[in-house]
Amino acid sequence: MTLLPDGARIDVTTGPPVGSPLYDAIGERHTNRGPFEDKPVATSTLVDLAGLSGVQVRWILDPEPRAAMSRLLIDAAAALCADEQQSRDNFAWFRGGNDDVQRHRDGLSLGGQGFGPLMLAVAKLLPASSREAGDQFWLKQTITVHTATAAAYGVITTNTPDDRATQLTAGRLLERIHLTAASQGIALHHMNQVTERIDRERSTGAVATFGPRFASLLPPGEQPLLTFRVGYPVRDGAPSPRRDVAQVVR
Repeated sequence: MTLLPDGARIDVTTGPPVGSPLYDAIGERHTNRGPFEDKPVATSTLVDLAGLSGVQVRWILDPEPRAAMSRLLIDAAAALCADEQQSRDNFAWFRGGNDDVQRHRDGLSLGGQGFGPLMLAVAKLLPASSREAGDQFWLKQTITVHTATAAAYGVITTNTPDDRATQLTAGRLLERIHLTAASQGIALHHMNQVTERIDRERSTGAVATFGPRFASLLPPGEQPLLTFRVGYPVRDGAPSPRRDVAQVVR
C-alpha cells in the first residue's frame, strides 16, 4: 500500500495465501450500538501499532474520567441535534425502510441500532421516523445505553491531526482494533459526535467548547481523531447495508 497526498493506493499481486485472525474476523466485524455487559475488557490485547507511526491509542478506563467522557459524548450529541445543518446532514444517512436500504446500500438502518428482536420487529411496523424524532431517539440511546454501558472508551490521537497520511494511518489502526475485538468476542461502537462538534466549531468560528474539554482527558499536545466504546455485548451486532464489491472496486 502506498499513501498518497489525497488517499492511498493498494497494489494487489498474486502469491500464496497467508492466514490471519484479522482476516477471519471480517465477517464478524459490525458496529454494535446495543448495550454492553457490566464486565471489564482487557484493552491492552486490542492494539497492534506495528508498522504504524504518528498515532496512539488512549484508553479511558477509570470511573471518573470515564464519566467525564460520557458527559462529553452526551453534550456533543445534544449540540449536534440542536444544530439544524448537522442534524439534517446526519439524517440524510438514515435508511428508514427496505426500499431505501436496497436503493442506497449504505448508511444506517433500523437493523443496526442495537435493538432486541421484539423491539426491532415493532420498530419496522411503525411509520418512518421524522428527523426530530430520530435525533431524540439517538440522544436517549446515548444517555441510557451507549454511555451507560461502556466498559471503556478508546481514543486514537495524534500530534498532527490535519496530516492526510496520519488520518489514513488512524483509520488503519481503528480497523485493526475493531477486527481484533471481533476476534475476541468484544463489541466496538464508533462514537464521532465530539470530534464532529470540534470541527463544526472551528469551521463556523464558534467559541471552542468541546476541544478544551476533550483535551483535558488526553496527554498534553495530543488531539483526538477517532473515538469509540468497547465492551462485551448483550447481543451481537447486526450487519449494516453495504454496496456490492463490484460497485466499489475498480
